[in-house]
Amino acid sequence: MTPKRSILAFAFCFLLTGAAMAQEAGQIEGQVTDTDGKGLSNVVVGVQEADLVSITDANGAYRIAAVPAGTYTLTFTSGDNADLQENVTVTAGQTTTGDFTADWDLSFLDSITVFSASRRAEKITEAPAAVTVITAEQIEREASHGQLPKLLEFTPGAEVTQSGVYDYNFNTRGFNSSLNRRVATLIDGRDVSVPFLGAQEWAAIGFPLDDLANIELVRGPSAALYGSNASSGVLNMTTKNPRYNQGGTFRVAAGELSTLNADLRWAGDIGNGWYYKLVGGVRTSGDFTVSRNGSAEYAVPCSATGQTDCLPQERARLNPENDNQISFGGLRFDKDLGNGKLLTLEGGQAQVEGPVFQTGIGRVQLADIGRPWARVNFFTPHWNVLAFYNSRDASDQTALASGNRLVLDTSNIQIEVQTNWELGDKARIVAGGSYSEDDIDSLDPATGRQTLMFQAVEGDFTAAYAQVDWELTDKVKLVLAGRWDDSSLHDSQFSPKASVVAALNPNHTLRFTYNEAFQVANYSEFFLQAAVAAPLNLSPFEGFCAPFGVSCGFGSGATPILAVGNESLEVEETETFEIGYTGIFNNKAFLTIDYYSSANSNFITDLIPQLGTGLGRVNSNFGPYAPPSALPAPAAAGLLAALRGALGGSFFILSNNLDGTPILTAVSYANFGEVDTQGIDLGLNYYIDNHWNLSLSYSWFDFDIKSGDPALENILIPNTPEGKASFGISYVHPKWDLGLSGRWVDTFRWAVGPFQGDVESYTTFDLNGNYRINDSWSVGVNISNAFDDKHYQSFGGDLLARRALGNVAFTW
Repeated sequence: MTPKRSILAFAFCFLLTGAAMAQEAGQIEGQVTDTDGKGLSNVVVGVQEADLVSITDANGAYRIAAVPAGTYTLTFTSGDNADLQENVTVTAGQTTTGDFTADWDLSFLDSITVFSASRRAEKITEAPAAVTVITAEQIEREASHGQLPKLLEFTPGAEVTQSGVYDYNFNTRGFNSSLNRRVATLIDGRDVSVPFLGAQEWAAIGFPLDDLANIELVRGPSAALYGSNASSGVLNMTTKNPRYNQGGTFRVAAGELSTLNADLRWAGDIGNGWYYKLVGGVRTSGDFTVSRNGSAEYAVPCSATGQTDCLPQERARLNPENDNQISFGGLRFDKDLGNGKLLTLEGGQAQVEGPVFQTGIGRVQLADIGRPWARVNFFTPHWNVLAFYNSRDASDQTALASGNRLVLDTSNIQIEVQTNWELGDKARIVAGGSYSEDDIDSLDPATGRQTLMFQAVEGDFTAAYAQVDWELTDKVKLVLAGRWDDSSLHDSQFSPKASVVAALNPNHTLRFTYNEAFQVANYSEFFLQAAVAAPLNLSPFEGFCAPFGVSCGFGSGATPILAVGNESLEVEETETFEIGYTGIFNNKAFLTIDYYSSANSNFITDLIPQLGTGLGRVNSNFGPYAPPSALPAPAAAGLLAALRGALGGSFFILSNNLDGTPILTAVSYANFGEVDTQGIDLGLNYYIDNHWNLSLSYSWFDFDIKSGDPALENILIPNTPEGKASFGISYVHPKWDLGLSGRWVDTFRWAVGPFQGDVESYTTFDLNGNYRINDSWSVGVNISNAFDDKHYQSFGGDLLARRALGNVAFTW
């Protein structure tokens, strides 16, 4: 039986079992709210007589399945607060509603629940991984800036590196890059990365930020549940459910950089169990980006190829210049099918024009990008079936270094089936499988030529995973997980995970975790063919071939100088051991301490020179140039001698493309090195009282490259500071709130493609505040880099300055 059929058979058997069990019992579902009608998360709901429990989600909703018919007492517990609801009757095959209003005085720490670490809801103190949570309330206070990565900028372990207004690299635990692909990014389970790069296009996020119900960042390898794009972590975002978040918000924000943003969110009840949500928005602004044609906004302009600690000069000017135009819209329908079943249908589109992004081949400007998407989700208490479609129609991009027009049209589809079951009263299992396909094409219809690859490519991916949580004792939990991945791009991989979570007491836990993970090269690293310099005119050398009726390929007068992918790349491999502590003190302070140690091998380098690095010929798929076989030997020898004399050292990177035509392979990718990394992430949130909150974080990172050759160690640079720290203080009142956050980043070296230089230490502060005039109207301010400390966060990135925005919002 094929792997795909095995997954389907596995799912079918579980479905039959679940259907049989459902006929013998009923279920209880409801929502726990406070006296103002706001959902309360992390409330433990129990069926007293049946020893069954559930935990409320971010909306306060819960479901308890497989409850035998009868009359029960429900228990509701959160921290030191507890209540009962008696005489709840359950009928076989039916759903009983168990809504509850809690008149409790809860702190924030009573409501911290996470999902991403285990693909199921659990208390953050019980999670088998280091997890950062950003709540809906925190997001709403900062939503006006429209820059999603900034929501995590001041959190423990997060590496948020900004270049332009919408150009961000997001990473954790080292080895960052201009287009980072090590942290899987999911929105409602949908992978939103650009398949060609494996990285995120943050400008194309298609919803107002305050439509997010929560954000969870799992720090550390997560391949055991999420696969290859999660070797450093998972960023999992959930948008608001329209059933529990009805009403609307319209916000307008304006300010520096000629910014004018408008956001709309509107959700409601259609009737007959149907709910809707409409979102839309526009973003117009200038940017920090400037053209580099004979100038440099810092360092100095580069004067030669391969020069470092300078800004590479570009052939093209920005067009449009200092003008970002972004628009998006989406529509969602939810159907409550009863018995805990929910069907979701949604789709949307984002349009992006103007932003510039830092890449391994230089800066690229997006002149016209469309990002349509669609998602279908069917949820039951024991099953979740998800299917989604993403597309990227990029007919007009400009490589500023070469001036070439780039086209990149991609699409991918994925279907995933997941199930969860209780195994007695001590164990739980989560299991699932997925299949996806990618299509990548860089054909420019105007010229009939590929602009980023030799030819269009396709890829398919199949996976199966499972995790078992087993409560060995009342205080010790064992977690075992594993995932099998297979693809047309790599050999089969298995990623195991083992974790022990030990509760010293209900508010203090220790975690010991072992992970194995892998990272696959993206399509660019496998198949890239992009110009990195102006082509050479070698047409005179065609004279060696013409007398024999043979074409040597030099006749066009434009022999390209290329960055090329390497189809022989192997997967990166990571083994990580970590120790974590999570503690809640006096229900006021939340402390996390995490130490990790990783052994990494087969790192995929950024673009490095084809020759001259000490690694020999970096990409052996492109060997020394070979004249046409039909050319007589004496003529071929004469041609090679003449080319060598004319090209000098560049002769040795002259090669043949896949169709035999001559190219110069300037740079490529390679597997290199074994690297040991280690680090510590510290985080503290102190809730001084019901209004004041103080947060602190510090991260330390260290690495050891085991090449044995100091000259080679410059090839592999983590692009990560040894130390960074952040702080935040906020005051939240029912009528107004005010917050100040700051972070310090130590000096570090940055080396990605043509951008190689030091990033000087910097400190930056953000200020945000909001005032609620009445139940409908509010105003606010958000100031990034409040003290206008001009700095750059990646070498080659923009010189960043202050951006102050004011906003007004109407809510109904």
